[in-house]
Amino acid sequence: MTSPLLEIERLQLQIRSTHVPVVHGVSAKVMPGSMTALVGESGSGKTLTALAAIGLLPPAIHGVDGSIRITGKECAGLSQQEWREIRGQDISMVFQEPMTALDPVFTIGELFEGVLAMDGCTRREARQRGLSLLEEVKVPDPIRCLRSAPHQLSGGMRQRVVLALALARSPSVLLADEPTTALDVQTQEAVMELLQELCGTRGLGVLLVTHDLGLVARRAQQVVVIHRGHVCESGTSECLLRDPRHPYTRGLLASQIPVDHYRADLGLMEDVLNDPESWTPQESQEGPVKPWRPSEGSQVKDAPRLVAISENHFIAV
Repeated sequence: MTSPLLEIERLQLQIRSTHVPVVHGVSAKVMPGSMTALVGESGSGKTLTALAAIGLLPPAIHGVDGSIRITGKECAGLSQQEWREIRGQDISMVFQEPMTALDPVFTIGELFEGVLAMDGCTRREARQRGLSLLEEVKVPDPIRCLRSAPHQLSGGMRQRVVLALALARSPSVLLADEPTTALDVQTQEAVMELLQELCGTRGLGVLLVTHDLGLVARRAQQVVVIHRGHVCESGTSECLLRDPRHPYTRGLLASQIPVDHYRADLGLMEDVLNDPESWTPQESQEGPVKPWRPSEGSQVKDAPRLVAISENHFIAV
């Protein structure tokens, strides 16, 4: 059986100064050649979970419990020096805004030199490797791109450059934090098509952070829905999106504009969550179970457990 490239288990994060928990027992797996999506509204804990998986949590947040395994190695509790040996080589990240991810005072070629110097590459070797990577991510004129500064490139080209830099040291896992933000629809589709191709050609495992359920339906194989730092539903994208069982997941889906009924009223999350019928017990492998309902000020001790609806579908109770 194939082992996960990235496995997060019962991750708990809290604010250092107040000890207020912000992520409660989140679990997720990324398999070789596949894409797992972390889905939820802004502030749900998606990005913090991804940052914890690469050892880049902000100073105000720290991990208090849980496991993070990258290619089988336990990484929770590593020092920053130990994380630096892993980042880029085993796991890498594409950040949300490419313009802030690229240093504006260096050309793209100089950025590749800085990254690949960690592997002992000479300037000539780094330029050649950078050229090859830019071709792999389908930059139209890679030679010109190497000579350009970030501000001289379009948003789509900058995102491709960030992706090429993230792949420069051949990581096994790629974390993609809202990689299509601020891109037009056509460029969004091209970037996601590229990520999916890389999963196939490199055997790359991708953890996608997004709120775009349409994108998830087209590209992700696994979905983890997060609400207030808790996992409320998870499973294969086919099972979860075809038959959502948790009211929060149904609320997210209801908030999407239906393409075939574009004049219909947009659904509201509050309408779904405030409807008593949304919380009726669901059939599971343990019998009827009531979906977990968050309460104001819920703490880690109130974290729900996941119950199997089917072999590839789980709901929080």
